[in-house]
Amino acid sequence: MNDDEIIELLAKLKYQVETLGQTIDHKTYPVEALILSKDWGPSELDKAHDIFERWDKNLGNGGKMEGGLFEHDFQEALNVNYQGLKSIVLAFYRNSQWTSVCEAYVDSFGKSPSVEFFEIANRRR
Repeated sequence: MNDDEIIELLAKLKYQVETLGQTIDHKTYPVEALILSKDWGPSELDKAHDIFERWDKNLGNGGKMEGGLFEHDFQEALNVNYQGLKSIVLAFYRNSQWTSVCEAYVDSFGKSPSVEFFEIANRRR
């Protein structure tokens, strides 16, 4: 196989995986759907877990959630903006992971969290 054939094969496989990713039920498999939608590998998922773990420890030690800093952590580590962070928070919450961090982040918006966070604001898992 020459380089052009390998590139063509990789492009085809990427397309097939993207197509399969669209068929995954994000409510049943939230993190798996997140991984495919964000085109993440293990290192990106680990970075996300590391951020959630740091904030979980901070909250467990009596710290306060600072939404802007939480967003900054994701921007810096994964180049994820506020809009992209919504799907990450929802995926982990729906997967019953880092729920206290997800709830604290949504609570940091006060009485006006984004409509996408309705289920978290109402503590529905």
